[in-house]
Amino acid sequence: MKRQWNRKKGRFVLEASILVPMICILLVYLVYFTLYTHDCAVVTHGILESGVKGIYRDGRSDEVIREQMQEDLSRKLSGRLLWMEDAEVEVRVSPLQAEIKVSGKGRFLPAQIEIKTVEKLYRVRPCKVIRRSRWMIKSGEE
Repeated sequence: MKRQWNRKKGRFVLEASILVPMICILLVYLVYFTLYTHDCAVVTHGILESGVKGIYRDGRSDEVIREQMQEDLSRKLSGRLLWMEDAEVEVRVSPLQAEIKVSGKGRFLPAQIEIKTVEKLYRVRPCKVIRRSRWMIKSGEE
């Protein structure tokens, strides 16, 4: 009777020695995935926020608009990103559209993974587009 008990006890130790490291690795990758997803959302939001400011035609030249959008986006992303080390911001402004590209790599284990986000914001009738999107309406005003 004692021998059977020892065999069962050893089997539980063997199963635990396989399962515990697998669960730990799964949790670590879950944390990395969460950081990656957070940075993707922050980059997209920052691009749209900075881009909406820059698409208005207010007498500034395209070069001035490009520099201001690039500066504004770099400043916003510098304190908000958790996974990405150095975000490279590239802005191109034409009379028709503003194209904003942000790319960068993470500083944790999977270093070959890169976030690359490109958004095109059209400068044709931006006020009409923003009014129709209703994003500026406060929840109490509806």
